[in-house]
Amino acid sequence: MGKFRLVVACKRCGREFDTGRRMDRRSFQRGTLAANYHTCPHCGTRETYRKADYLIREEPPRY
Repeated sequence: MGKFRLVVACKRCGREFDTGRRMDRRSFQRGTLAANYHTCPHCGTRETYRKADYLIREEPPRY
């Protein structure tokens, strides 16, 4: 099972950035992911993100 890379779009500047979080599909579907703080590396704004805010990027399988 592949891992997802969780990405968000900054609520201030709108640029996407990688949150550093990784999880599999099942964990993402079951998780609540409420009130997670992330700091935008582009503008420095720290905001709260919910599950609906995450953009999913699949990581290629590692061999």
